[in-house]
Order: sequence, then structure tokens, then C-alpha cells
Amino acid sequence: MDRAGRRHVGRGRRRRTERGRRDLAAAGPTTGNHSRDLAGTTRTSRSLDMLAEEKAADDENLASLSIACCIHSLNGGGAERVMAGLTSRLAEGGHRVSLITFDDGASDRHVIAPSVQHVPLALSADARGLLAKFRQVRARHRAIADAVGRLRPDVVLSFCDRTNLDVLMASEPSGPPVVVCERSDPARQSLGPFWNATRRHQYRQAAAVVALTETSARYLRPFSKAVAVIPSAVDAPPVTSDREQACARKQIAGVGRLEPEKGFDRLLVAFAQATSEDPSWRLVIYGEGTQRDALLAQAKSLGIHDRLELPGWVRPLAEPLSQATLFCLPSRYEGFPSALLEAMSLGVPSLSVDCESGPRVIIDHGRDGWLVKSSVEGLRGGIETLITDVHRREALGRAGTRIVDQFGWDTMVDCYEQLLRAVVREHAVPR
Repeated sequence: MDRAGRRHVGRGRRRRTERGRRDLAAAGPTTGNHSRDLAGTTRTSRSLDMLAEEKAADDENLASLSIACCIHSLNGGGAERVMAGLTSRLAEGGHRVSLITFDDGASDRHVIAPSVQHVPLALSADARGLLAKFRQVRARHRAIADAVGRLRPDVVLSFCDRTNLDVLMASEPSGPPVVVCERSDPARQSLGPFWNATRRHQYRQAAAVVALTETSARYLRPFSKAVAVIPSAVDAPPVTSDREQACARKQIAGVGRLEPEKGFDRLLVAFAQATSEDPSWRLVIYGEGTQRDALLAQAKSLGIHDRLELPGWVRPLAEPLSQATLFCLPSRYEGFPSALLEAMSLGVPSLSVDCESGPRVIIDHGRDGWLVKSSVEGLRGGIETLITDVHRREALGRAGTRIVDQFGWDTMVDCYEQLLRAVVREHAVPR
């Protein structure tokens, strides 16, 4: 190719990259320092008609993306549920979607569409000893890099903090752009000193970072190129809650991993205190985790062991959850709790602690849910109020069903599609 030809190709590539930068800046959910810089790009030498034609051509080329998604597993949890739903809907929308998981897939609790290519890496469990851990991390990164290399995606989408770091550290500078998604509150979810520092460094390498709330986005912006705020979504309820039977059942439900951050230890204390004068109330907590034995021992010491049920993960959850008289979220911190969305969508009156991120965005206190201080006393007071005021409780449940309109799947999937297309345009990935 002669010099003039090379100049022409170079100008074409620059035009496409410039259009991609404007698109990333203009993508509906995307905000942040880098985005504001990109928004300043000028349109000096082309008419609006030419820009519209170029944009339309790019839209047609990017109508179907090749997307490689990554998550540790599909073994329960809210992030896993959202990843399964998102990959399935992206594939049904015409994209070529693959899902890389770090486990072997044998314990999956969420179903993905048949059109999603599942790539389980079957990586070993955590190693013991510093040298063994180092070797394990290197092997994990090689496995991720090899999988992405075979799939040759236009863009990589990763969920959850440690998975995000593994994917970014495994990425090649010449490889596809990586979009990482925080599924909890990064200001509260400490990874330890080393990994916290690694996150601040590695997130600068991501093409974009997705936060669940504006609160989390503010924390992420100082060490991210571009930040998008995309909340989780909830399905329309597959069952209808029989509220008359649910009220008579006198059952409080909780859902989540049995881990310290989920706060079920303080829910047990609040439940014991709030129902001490009416022991016909029962507490059911759906989930698994390392704190199961500790919670059973605590329940015995509180004298409520015969009123507590820990049935583990139950899928689908809608049917048993719809039978609860009251749903309670006692977490010490949250991202954007899927369990709360699901309970409200089913018409189950919902009570939650007022975390810095998540519940206060979902619940309009006193109208469609009940927010309390993040303490045993706050939980106890909220439970006492709602188990003794049937009319208020059921009014909250009826109003809560509108959450489906506010946080629907179509909106969430559209936001991800806009962001991923904008990222691909900016990075001018060869197709």
C-alpha cells in the first residue's frame, strides 16, 4: 500500500475510534471522569448527515456482538442469577454469547439459554501456602486467557470483584476490551489490603466499570476510566401470592448466602425479641454458607431453634417465598439485592435495613416497603411494627409489586447492549 493509502486507512480508523468515544460518552448509563473528557470531542470537519450515516453503518455492523461473559460460578446467589438471565437474553437478542465459569458447572443452580455457550474451566479450589497460591493464580490466568483467545469475542463482560481482577490480569493489551461489573458495595466489600490495592490499579485498565448504584459509582470513579450505573432487574412474578393464607402462616423469610455480611445473626436476635410474646411466628432463611452451624447454635442459645428453618437454596424460589407473611433483609451492606426485588415483585411485604447502597434506591419507605436502621434494635422495631399492623403490612406488599415496572429486564439488557456497543466502537475491535 502506498503512503497515501496508508494515510486514508489511518484516517478511517481514527474516525471510527472518535465515533466510538462519542458513543461511549453518550451511552445512557455511562458517567464518570473519562466519559466527561470524551464528551468534549468536537465535530469539526463532517456534517451531521455524514455522522448519522457513519453511525447507522456502525450500528448495522454491531447489531450482533460476540460477547464473552465471566463469573466464578452459577451456584446460587443474586449475581449468578443476574448473569444467567443477562447472558440468556443477550443470546436471544441475536448476540453470540459465551459464559466462562471457573468451576466445572456440576453445581449450577441457575439455567442459561441453550444458545449460550458454557465454558466451564474446572479450576481447582483455593490452594494452601503462598507458593501454591501463586502458582494457582498463574494457572487460572492462563486458563482464562486461553478461553478468551479461543472464543475471539468483540468484548469481555465480567461479574464480581475477584473474578473481575482475574479477568483483567489475564487480559492482553491487544485483546478485546474488558467491562467489569461490581455486584456489591465496593466501599464496604473489602478484599484485603493487597487485593484492594490491586483493584484500584487494575480497574484503570478496564474499558468501563459497571456499578449498581450512584453511591457505588462515586467510590469507583477516582480509579476508573468510565463508570456506568446499571441496576439489577427482576422478572414478572411467575406465581400469585395468596396473601390471606400467607398472613395466617405467620412466617418471616430471609434469602441470601449464610455469611457475616448478610447479617442473619442479628436477624435471629431481632426475631427472638420481636416475637417473644407470640411464639407462633417462624423464621425461614433460604441459602447456604459458612455460617450455617453458627446460626443453628445461636438459635438454640436464643431459644428459637424450633422456630427456625434453614432449608438451603431452593429453586425456583418464587413459590415458597410468595408464601411468606413478611420478607426481611438484614444485610450489613448490599449492592442491589435481588432477593428484595423478588420478594416485592411477589407482593410480599418487605422490610430492609437502610444500607448505604441498594435498598434505599429500591424502597420508598412507608409506601412500598419499610426501611430501618442497620442494627438489631432497628430490625426488632421494624418487625414489631409490621407483624402487629396487618393493614399497613399488606398495603406495602400491594404497592411493592410495581417494582417490576421500575426495574424490568428489558431496560437492563438495553443498557448493557448500549454500553458494550459503545466500548467496541471506541476500541475499534477488528470484526
